[in-house]
Amino acid sequence: LVYSNRGGFSSMDLNKKVGDFMRKAVFVELGTNMKEVAELMAKEQTEILVVREKGNVEGVITEIDLFYMLKSYAFPELSGHPEDLKDIKLDKAMVAKVSKDFMTACQLFGAHPCLMIGEEDTLENAIRIMVAGGTNHLPVIGEKGDVTGTVSPMDIIKAFIE
Repeated sequence: LVYSNRGGFSSMDLNKKVGDFMRKAVFVELGTNMKEVAELMAKEQTEILVVREKGNVEGVITEIDLFYMLKSYAFPELSGHPEDLKDIKLDKAMVAKVSKDFMTACQLFGAHPCLMIGEEDTLENAIRIMVAGGTNHLPVIGEKGDVTGTVSPMDIIKAFIE
């Protein structure tokens, strides 16, 4: 159920297609420094970047991954990092780490597949995959098998208010 602007709740259409509500994929190359990752997320207003190397998808990096990286430098006693907070400049900490160190490593094919969904799949299945997989973001695969977008809980919520 979803709240209706007419007052009360109305039923949701869980059969809407993911491709109609996904966001265009934003890519970043493996090895990009974390400062550039943060800048790209901010510029593109996205919480997820698809990480690739030489055109091959290697994983995804989300705002939560970035947050945990920042936390590990802000509170080294919680993360096992020996650095003293006063000696670390945020900008330098971000430049020192690359996306490979913090991303969720996965591949479109192979031993470590990404959790993903197709453009033609339903929002209901997107919710199921997110819940079962313990994730809040999914790469979206187009007809040709390439990553064309991403979908998040906010995208799904927006679908239900339309």
